[in-house]
Parts: sequence; structure tokens; C-alpha cells
Amino acid sequence: MQNAVDEAPAPGAFPVDGYRLSRLAQAVEGLSREQLRWASGYLAGLAEVHTLPSPQATPSSSLTILYASVGGNARAVAEELAAGASTRGLMPRLVSADQYRVRDLAKEKLVYFVISTQGEGEPPEGAQALFRYLEGKPSPKLDDLDFAIFGLGDSSYAFFNQAAKDLEGYLQAAGGTAVVARIDADVDYAAQTQAWFDQVLELAEQACPMQDAQVIPLQRPPAPAVRHDRHRPYRAEVLENRRITTTDAVAAVHHLALAIDPAAIRYRPGDALGVLFRNDPALVDELLSLTGLSGDAQITVRDEPLSLYDALRSRLELTQLHPGVVRAWADIVGDSTLSAVVDDKAALRTFAAERQVIDLLRAYPGKLGADGLVALLHPMQPRLYSIASSQSEYPDEVHLTVATLAYQAHGRRHLGAASGHLTRRVEPGDVQAVYVAENNGFRLPRDPGAPVIMVGSGTGIAPFRAFLQERQAVGSQGAHWLVFGNRHFHRDFLYQTDWIGQRDAGRLDRVSLAFSRDTDDRPYVQNRLQQEGAELYRWLRDGAHLYVCGSLAMEKAVRGAVQEIAREYGGLSEQGASDYIDGLQSQGRYSKDAY
Repeated sequence: MQNAVDEAPAPGAFPVDGYRLSRLAQAVEGLSREQLRWASGYLAGLAEVHTLPSPQATPSSSLTILYASVGGNARAVAEELAAGASTRGLMPRLVSADQYRVRDLAKEKLVYFVISTQGEGEPPEGAQALFRYLEGKPSPKLDDLDFAIFGLGDSSYAFFNQAAKDLEGYLQAAGGTAVVARIDADVDYAAQTQAWFDQVLELAEQACPMQDAQVIPLQRPPAPAVRHDRHRPYRAEVLENRRITTTDAVAAVHHLALAIDPAAIRYRPGDALGVLFRNDPALVDELLSLTGLSGDAQITVRDEPLSLYDALRSRLELTQLHPGVVRAWADIVGDSTLSAVVDDKAALRTFAAERQVIDLLRAYPGKLGADGLVALLHPMQPRLYSIASSQSEYPDEVHLTVATLAYQAHGRRHLGAASGHLTRRVEPGDVQAVYVAENNGFRLPRDPGAPVIMVGSGTGIAPFRAFLQERQAVGSQGAHWLVFGNRHFHRDFLYQTDWIGQRDAGRLDRVSLAFSRDTDDRPYVQNRLQQEGAELYRWLRDGAHLYVCGSLAMEKAVRGAVQEIAREYGGLSEQGASDYIDGLQSQGRYSKDAY
């Protein structure tokens, strides 16, 4: 049996490639000093039974893979790309944009960017520093940089993949060279990844020549740790599913608790939980009846043979109508009215946003077979929900706050796919497929004593429940201010007993409420902020971090209110107030989770 190599690496040699080092850094992120000591001993123990790579077997590489993710898709693509690079013998450096030193970009030779777009064409929160650096004056000099960009977006939005487009423009303006054409991937991006991987990795092999290397295999390779994602979800048992709004409330909001193994699932306050769901069987039956197709018909979805019924239940999107589906259906049926909608981009987005697939097929009848229906529809996309618990408080549980989307339109009752699944069809004891979607742009301050202002409306209150649980667990002495809005105090005050308990324990210093249907003046959270503007500005002046969670429209209104407060109480001009908000963002003191 070959003996283990236990001598130290030669000076300057590095036995762990960039991809594996990145994964190791992610694995230990957030561990306490005691946990790090244990992990150090654990790794040292592994070294006694595993052969280490020869110090001379150190290939050189100048490939950096930089990702900026919103819901985890960009990270998943970047990790798959890094894994592919490693199998080719390259040593890629895989790094999240929020962990990247932006000035190092001027030293790079080859960078592959994987970036999502959020909101109204904005880059992810974690990429804000990178974009500010590229937009800065004077512009950075990147004449030696070769790059490629894989953009992820949704063509139903007006600013489709705008972050990727802007990034390319900034890089080229700074002297960088695109080695391949930018990819603008839509919701169904999987088909585009492999071809792009093959192209850019071949270029990387040419650009990053390998040194001669002698690879010594491990004697007893450990079983690889499974990283749970949308393709490999974790199966969590549902422990609790209870309604937390009154029966006469407009929205039925549920609190769900799911059991997890803390060795397999780790999350941090601010993260979201990706939920894989099944479409409503009643909706599937209605669609089959409308199209006259048999649920027993055998079809194929991504090389997987299954029945049409099963595909409609668990593989295909039925409730979120994508403009691309409307466009394809217009070509099939040849209806002039629908074609006119398709020709107007704004009208098409509005049309799709207000309807489900069945509304389209009912209003504009047409004939197609089972394979045609499958080809028409988009793959089902997981839904993301802000996590409403801290793992420091609930190590083996994860909590969600889910509002049922239910409304009457186009002659029928509509139900949200994932929200209906979670609140109406999932019961304690059931198993739910989930995964953690990290949100590094929405993190508590590193300083446990920093003041925190939390602004949320509706289910946007969920991450703040996690925030206070975490701050309690770490013994934070920082002040906390909750600003919450909903319709009615007695019907919709989500987690009211939690907030009362936190206040009574001295951990919630200030609470400002805005219940828009209880009074004639209909106050919203932005109105409460303006009314308490002097206090808000004092908190910010004292170093407070401001967090906003809710709809895009709400976040925009809150930003406007804070800007007006900065003008009134800080004596700033309109441009100065705008720069003030930008400054808070650059310091990590204004964070948003808007949807």
C-alpha cells in the first residue's frame, strides 16, 4: 500500500486549487472559534488517512469565476462551471461578487462572470461594489482583461438581463475584451449552460497552460458532501402549518415549520428557502379537459419519459404565464387580437402578468397535441420565501411565512401555485423538497452592537423575525426598531406575540405600525418613516443599518421617504440626498429584499 505523503508543501506551492479553496471557505463561513478548532482537528485527522497531492503537482491558472446571484441560480451555474474547469485540470478561483476585492480586477487576465438581474434592471446587491468601481471616475484600466459573461434573467421584465448588459459595457469601456458573445439566458437557462461551458473552458485551457503535474490519488477518498440545491433538494418533514391571520382577513397567511438536519442544511438570517411544489390537481384536470388531451399520454421532458398528467403536475409552469408562451401561442392560433397584444411589448407584459396559462387557452382556443403542449410550456421554477427563523434559535428547523395568493379574474378563481400548495395542500407529516438560497446582500451587521432599523410590509416581516432571534442568540446590545405595515391591526399583525415578547425582554426598542385599512388616512410604512423622520435620521447618523423587505413598489417608496428625510433633517440638496442613500448602500447600511 502506498504511504501517505505528509511532508509540508514546498515554499510558494499551494496544494488546494482555487475552486476547492472557495468551497472550503464557504463551508466554514460563520463558524465560531470553537467550531473552527473542531473543524481543524477533523481535517487534520483526514490528513492521517489520505494521501495528499504532491507539492510539485501544482498547475498554474489565472481563471477567476465571479458570480453575483439573486436566488441562487447564478451561483449554481458558476459552481458547475468551476467544477468543469477543475475536471480539465485548471485551478479556477470561484468567488462571490460580495467577497471579491474589486481593485483586483485590474490584475486579472481571464474572468468569467455569471450574473443575475433583479428589480428594474439592477445588479444583485452583492455586485453593487463591483458596479460602483466600474462606474467610478477615473475609469479603471482593464486593457489586459479577457472576459465572458453569462447573464440570467426573465424576458417578461422590461429590463431583461440589464445587469449583464451593463457589466459588459463597463468592462469594454475600461479596455476589457469579450472572448465570446454575452449569453442572455431566460428563465429556462439550463439548455444554454453546457454549450457555453464547452466554449469558455476550451478557451481557458488555451489561455492557462498547465505545468507538468504528477497527481497522486487518494487512498480512501471520502464520500462527497451533497450540496442541496434546486436540482438536489433536501426533503424536509413539515412539523407545523398554521394560519396566523384571522379568518376574516383578506389574506390567509400561514406559518410553516420544517424539520431539517443541521449537518445537511445551514442557513443564515436574510437567506431564502427555495420551495419545489406540485401544481393544483384541479387545475391540471381543468387544463386537460380544456385541451381534450389524455393525462395518460406519454411524453418526454428533458429526456425523462413520463405521463402528461405527471408533467403538468410537477414539471411544467401553469400559473406564471411567460410572455414567450403568449407569443408562441399567438403563432399557433393566428388570432389577430392576440397578435396585436404580442406586437406591443408593454401590453404583452401586462397581459401575461394578469393571466395564467389556462386563461390564455380559454380565451384563444387552438388545437395541439400532448407533445405540442409540453413544448409550449416553460419548466416549473421553484419559488423563494424569506426564512423567518434563526438557526441559532432553531438549529433543526426552518420557518416560513406564506400568504396564499387567491383571486377572481377572467371568469374563474385563481390560486397561486406554490402558495396554494404550501397553505392548502401540505400538512404536518408531509415531506417538502427545499433548498437554501443564500442572500449575502441582506445580512445583519458584523458589529453586534450596531443599531438596526427593519422596515417590512405584509410577509416582508419574515426575515426580521430571524434577525431578532439571531441578535438575541449572539447577545447583541444593539438597538432595534421595527416598522411594520399591513391592512388591519386585529387581523394582520403577523407574529404579534413574538414582537410583544421581544419588546418585553428589552430587545425591541421601538415599534412603528402602519395599518392602512384601520383609519381614513390609510398610512403606509413610508408615511410612518416620514412622521418619525427626525428620529430615523438620528439613528442613521448614529450608525444604524436600515433593512427593507417587501414589494418593489414599497421599497421604492421607502427609499423616497428616506431621501426626503435626509433633505429635511440633514440639510442636503436633492442630489446630495440621493448620494446619501447611495453612500448608505456602499457602506452596507441600506439593504433591500424586494420582489
